[in-house]
Amino acid sequence: MELYINSNWTECYGNSYVAEAIAWSENGNHATIYATGLTAEEAGVKLRGALRELRLVPEPPMLPSGPPLWQDAVEGR
Repeated sequence: MELYINSNWTECYGNSYVAEAIAWSENGNHATIYATGLTAEEAGVKLRGALRELRLVPEPPMLPSGPPLWQDAVEGR
């Protein structure tokens, strides 16, 4: 499957923005996924969240809790 996401595909309709992604399969099938928001950025964030939920893009890396790793090295831990 191929997935196409382009920030230029975010368009404004009325008072909302629409972000779009298109997925193509090897069998010739395709699907278009839309997300809306009050701003182009909000629409893009919602689209990326939906693509992660559908497992079409990887989850963002988890940040460790607590002090930054570099702080341990500075303090000799």
